[in-house]
Amino acid sequence: MQQITGEVFVKVFVERTDDGTFWGTTQNLPGVVTAFGQTIDELKSNLKVAVDDYLEVGIELAEPWVDEVKAVKGFEFKMDISWFFDLVPYLKIGSIAGRAKINPSLMRQYATGKANASESRLKQIEKAINELGTELSSVSF
Repeated sequence: MQQITGEVFVKVFVERTDDGTFWGTTQNLPGVVTAFGQTIDELKSNLKVAVDDYLEVGIELAEPWVDEVKAVKGFEFKMDISWFFDLVPYLKIGSIAGRAKINPSLMRQYATGKANASESRLKQIEKAINELGTELSSVSF
């Protein structure tokens, strides 16, 4: 499991189906836990319930992985970049491309799934989006 600042987090890969449902699948738990929701928030809530249920059954069966799962402090959600832009369509892809110093045409290809970004390119895009989030959260009226 991933450690962030000394705490244990479960990686969850999020997918969006054709009908708009979000599915989350754990990546680093012993075994696999999945959940779904019509929104990301609903998925997160349902996944927490599913992991709690998984742990409860593990305790009842005296599974050897129980202590590892008890140590979990939260989740780290990973999403395909094209689903991100579907989730927040009001973000201009060209503006994010500019922030990330990426060709806007190439960014549109990433956003539509026509091209796949390398891991380092995804980190570059993620950094630009996080910086935008930081700027927006500092605004007050």
